[in-house]
Amino acid sequence: MIDSEKGWTDYWRKDSADGEVFVNAEGERHPALAEFWQAHFSGLPEGSRVLDLASGAGSIYTHLPEGHTFQLSATDISDVALEALQDRFPGVSTVVCSADDIPLDDASFDAVVTQFGAEYAGMNAFAEAARLVAPGGKFIGLCHIQDGYIDSSNRQQLAEAQIVAEQEFIDHAIRMITGAFSGDSAALKSAQDAFVTAATPVGEGMRRCRRGIHTYLFQGFRQLYERRQQYELKDVLEWLDAMRGELDINLDRLSRMCAAALSESDVREIIRIFEKQGLKDVHCTPFETPGNQLPVAWNLTAQKGSKKND
Repeated sequence: MIDSEKGWTDYWRKDSADGEVFVNAEGERHPALAEFWQAHFSGLPEGSRVLDLASGAGSIYTHLPEGHTFQLSATDISDVALEALQDRFPGVSTVVCSADDIPLDDASFDAVVTQFGAEYAGMNAFAEAARLVAPGGKFIGLCHIQDGYIDSSNRQQLAEAQIVAEQEFIDHAIRMITGAFSGDSAALKSAQDAFVTAATPVGEGMRRCRRGIHTYLFQGFRQLYERRQQYELKDVLEWLDAMRGELDINLDRLSRMCAAALSESDVREIIRIFEKQGLKDVHCTPFETPGNQLPVAWNLTAQKGSKKND
C-alpha cells in the first residue's frame, strides 16, 4: 500500500482541481452539492471563521456566496492539494496535516466543514473537528456512506482493477507489443495466446462495469496495438509503463475510499464522540439526490452550545 501522504499527493498532483468524487452525467460538479453548501453558507453570520477539514483542492469553497466576508482556512494531508486550493482561492489560510491531528487551537472556528474528507483519517478526525468548533458554531459534513452510490461504484471499480493486476495484463501487453515489433512470428504467437488468457477477464469486466481504469487500459492498448504501425515501440512501452503507475494509484485510492465509507455503527460512534465533545443537535441522515436510487453520502450536522447554555 502506498503511504497515505504520498498516495494523496500523487492523486492531487495528477487531478488537481478536477479530482471531484461526485459528478453529474456530464462529469461536472453535481448541482446537489452546490445546493447543499449554498444553503449552509447562507445561514452563517458575516465574518464567520470557516475551516474546510481534509479540503483537497477546495471543492466546498467553490460554493461560497459572492461578496462573502468569511475568514477561510483549510487543512489537508497533501501540500499539492492545498497549493491548488490557494491558486483558486487566494487568501485562504492553509495547514498541511492529517485530519486526526490538527495543530490549531480549540474552539477557533464558527463552522467546520468537510466533504468526502475527514472520514479517511478515522474516528479521531471527528473528535478533532468537534474540538475546533467554537461555542455557538457548527459542524457540517458530507461523508462517504457504506453501500451507497459512490461506495458501490468504487467497490466495482476496485474489483475490476484488482483483476487487471492479478492477470498481469500490462506485462502481457508489453510482451505482445514487443513481439509484434520484433518480427519473430513464433514469439508473437506465444505472446498473443498468453495475452488473450489475461485480457479475457479484463474484457468481461468492462461489461460488468464500464467506468474505471480497467476500461481505459483495455481500450487504450487495443487502439495502440491496432495502429502500432503509426508508433514507435518505445512510445507504446512508455504509455504502458505510465499506466502501471496509474493502476497502482487507482488501486490505492479506491481501497482507501472503500475503507473510509461509514457504516451505521460508524455513524453511531461519531455521534457519541460529538456529544462527548459538547456538540448538540447532532443529526445524521442519508444524503439523496434525484436520479440515484442509492444515497451518495451521510449528511452529518451538529451544533455546539453557546457558553450561556452549556
